[in-house]
Amino acid sequence: MASRAIGKSQKADWRAAWSRSFRRAAQMAGSAVLFGSMVFLGLSLFSYTQTDPSSSTAAASNAVSNWMGSGGAWTADMALMVFGLPCVLLLPLLYVFARKLWRDVEEEDVDTDTRWWAPVGMLLLAMALLGTVLSLAFDGPGG
Repeated sequence: MASRAIGKSQKADWRAAWSRSFRRAAQMAGSAVLFGSMVFLGLSLFSYTQTDPSSSTAAASNAVSNWMGSGGAWTADMALMVFGLPCVLLLPLLYVFARKLWRDVEEEDVDTDTRWWAPVGMLLLAMALLGTVLSLAFDGPGG
């Protein structure tokens, strides 16, 4: 038999626990998606060939030699077309974001005031500068 009625404080604790567990699950799922994206991009860049069907190649869609299939061929082609060879630097960026989300789940009580956009902006600027230097250094065909 209950000796006291359930008060508002216990209801609020239940709602806070529910929202905290939902946030943790979302962070873990986001971290897994980012890590999977990193693996997908890495394997598609590693197995990229210019003869795969993509936006810059009119090849037959049944002869895909990319390990990630047609989607990997398109992803690698787009990444190389937009960023050039420095697109490989997207892999550590995806890893760092996935690790940060996972670490925030593990250390949820630690308050960190890090700005996520500063390192992303610096990396994108570095990728643009590296791409510019590489395009100026290698001006021959196939460079």
